[in-house]
Amino acid sequence: MNCVCETKGLKEKVMEMVSKNPSQATGAMAKELEVCEMDVIRNLPEDMAKEVSKDRFDEIIAEVSTWGVLTVIVQNESTILEVKALFPVGKYGHGFYNLQSKDTPVGGHIKADDLSTIFFVSKPFMGLESHSIQFFNKNGNAMFKLYLGRDENRVIIQGQMEKFRSLKNRL
Repeated sequence: MNCVCETKGLKEKVMEMVSKNPSQATGAMAKELEVCEMDVIRNLPEDMAKEVSKDRFDEIIAEVSTWGVLTVIVQNESTILEVKALFPVGKYGHGFYNLQSKDTPVGGHIKADDLSTIFFVSKPFMGLESHSIQFFNKNGNAMFKLYLGRDENRVIIQGQMEKFRSLKNRL
C-alpha cells in the first residue's frame, strides 16, 4: 500500500485509537484505517514518535551497534521475523548497505536508497513499555525495526534506554 499522507482527519482517528488502546500495534492501526504504517506513526502523539532524517542512517546504525542485544524485526503482510541479537554495522556496495559481522546472526542487505525516513517510537505494546527505532521505505512500509532489549523480568534494559533517549534527543 502506498502512503496516503495528509489524509484528512487521520490525526484525530489515530489519537482516538491510541486513547482507547495505547498498546495497539501501529501496523494493526494502519490496516484498520487503510493507510500505510508510516502515516500512522507520523500522527501519533508527540511523546510517542519522533521522525528523523534518513540522512542520519549511518550515525544511528553505528551507535545502535554498540548497545548490545536488540530485537530486530522484519515483517510483511504474512510474516513477522524476530531475532534477538547484536545489530552489526555494514558497508555500502552494489546498491546495498551490507551487514557484516561474525559476532551476530544478523546479516543481510539493506537497500539504503529506498529508505525514506526513520522514527524513534516509544509506545506500549502488549501492556509493556516499548521503545524502538523504525526504518521506513518510500512506499511507507517498515524496512526493519530495532526494539530495545529486555532483561529476564521483561523490563527494558536501562543502559539501552539511556542511550536511546540520548540519541533521540541529539538528532
